[in-house]
Amino acid sequence: MSRPEADPRIPFPHTDARLACRTNPGWFVHEYGQSSSKADRERIEQARQACRRCPIAADCLKWALANPELTPTGIWAATVSRERKALRRRLQERHGLDWVGVVAAADRAREQARLNRARPPAPDPAPAASAMWARPYEPWREPLTPGRQQRNRELLNQT
Repeated sequence: MSRPEADPRIPFPHTDARLACRTNPGWFVHEYGQSSSKADRERIEQARQACRRCPIAADCLKWALANPELTPTGIWAATVSRERKALRRRLQERHGLDWVGVVAAADRAREQARLNRARPPAPDPAPAASAMWARPYEPWREPLTPGRQQRNRELLNQT
């Protein structure tokens, strides 16, 4: 049987930071109904505390919610499988059957807005020309001196 593919609309989060799930993966192992002993409850709470301090927890939760076949067990972003099922159900009620597409589109829009804020506006290639066309035309208002009148008559008589 082949392993299910991850939903490509929400990529798996990556970071170079030291994450507890990488350094202590045993904390995050959890099967459905496994919280009866005190040691299990303490381990689950340890994992939840580590997730609360994680810089990619929000993206990890989105990925875990979008890929239920890949995350049927374990602790992902401080949630167990039962909590993730409830979150998926609420997302589906709120956004419809393609809630993953809605969430992915919102993420792309937020990222584009962030990039637009970070990128300085492009300089106007011709500021003088655009300023010239921005105001209405006005005829030349230089006073016509007697010397200029004479020069204009000479130019007209040459033709």
